[in-house]
Amino acid sequence: MEETNVNANVATPNAEITVNGNAEMLKVDKKHLFWQRISAMAVVAMFLVVLVTALTVVPQVLNTLNSINKVAVDAEAAIGDVEVMVSEITSASKNLNKLVDDNDEKLTEAVTNLSSVDFDGLNAAIKDLQDTVGPMANFFSRFR
Repeated sequence: MEETNVNANVATPNAEITVNGNAEMLKVDKKHLFWQRISAMAVVAMFLVVLVTALTVVPQVLNTLNSINKVAVDAEAAIGDVEVMVSEITSASKNLNKLVDDNDEKLTEAVTNLSSVDFDGLNAAIKDLQDTVGPMANFFSRFR
């Protein structure tokens, strides 16, 4: 029994290392806990930033998408109108071509007759008429 007491009172080098090792492990664990708390706070802060950003950006994105949809609908309607106009212009062009083809002889005759008009003689006749009628008009306008 005494031998047991003697061994219990004597400090062994292994026991000292164990106590010092536990103290070191406790310091390291405290540092790890400190950094884990900082990391957790950073993650919470990043989550809050992402949440606030999402809450402010999502409505703007929805408004933009609605505007894009409206523009797309308007563009589609405009394209439909352009298609109708193109078909109407094509039809009018065909009708004009038919009109010209049907009346080409009459148009040629009209242009020929128009080119044969003596505009200088016509202008001279109009001037003579003005010279003749002008004084009569002045005379009769005095009796009003």
